[in-house]
Amino acid sequence: MRIYLFQAFASNNSGSYTLVGTFKDEATAEEVARLLAEVSAAHSAWLERTGGVDDGPSPLDEMVKREGLRGDRQGRNDDWPYYDDAPQVVAAGLQVLFHSTHTLTMPAALGELFYARGGRVQMELDHAHEELAVEFTFWLRYDDPGRNEKLDALEARLSQELATWTKRDDGDDRPQIEPAWHRGEWGIRHLSVVFRDLIDGVQGVRRIARDMGVEVRLNVSECPSGVPDPFALLRNKAPEESPR
Repeated sequence: MRIYLFQAFASNNSGSYTLVGTFKDEATAEEVARLLAEVSAAHSAWLERTGGVDDGPSPLDEMVKREGLRGDRQGRNDDWPYYDDAPQVVAAGLQVLFHSTHTLTMPAALGELFYARGGRVQMELDHAHEELAVEFTFWLRYDDPGRNEKLDALEARLSQELATWTKRDDGDDRPQIEPAWHRGEWGIRHLSVVFRDLIDGVQGVRRIARDMGVEVRLNVSECPSGVPDPFALLRNKAPEESPR
C-alpha cells in the first residue's frame, strides 16, 4: 500500500486598485474620464474574448500608441482584472478617479496618460486589501455672503443620502462605519466616508455638490487594519470658527 500526503494553501491575492489624477480644468478631467471609461470597457471585453493571447493590438495597446505613451502589451496577465467587472472611472471637478475592486495591479500607462494630458497623479493605491476611505473637501469663495448657510444646506442634503450609500450589503456583518463631518481652516467643510460602492458614492456626492454650486475635492486612503472606527478622532474634533 502506498500513501500520498498533500499540503496545500489557498490565498486571495487580489486587492483593489485606485488611481486619482488632477487636471487644470474640468473639461480635461471629463475628457480623460470618458476616454478611460471607453478603453476600460473595451479592453475588458477584449480580454474576455481572447484571454489576452490574441496577436493583434488590444484596445489598451491602441490607446498607448495613439496618446504617445511608453510600453507595449500592457494590461495582460496580472495587470488587469480577469475575473471581475471592468474598472470604473468618474470625474469630479478637476479630478479623475479610476478604480478596480479586484486585481493584482494595473498598467503604468494609466498614470502616464494623466501626465500626457497635462495633469498629474495625485495618489495611487496599488493592491489595497482594507476598505477605502474618501475625504471630501467642500468650499465656496470666502467672500460669498451666504457661504456658511450654503455649506450647511449641502451638509444637510448629503446627510440624507449617506445612509443609503454607506449601508452594508446583506451578509456583510462588519460594524457600520458612520460618516464623519469635520472642519478645517477658513471654515472649509470636510466629509470622511467609507462607501459601499466607491464609484457610486463619489458620483452621488459630485452630483449634489454640483447642483448646489459647491466646489469639491477628494482624497482616497486605505483604512487601517483592525480599527473599528477609522474616523474616531475626527468625530471628536471641535468645529473651528472661520476667521473674520
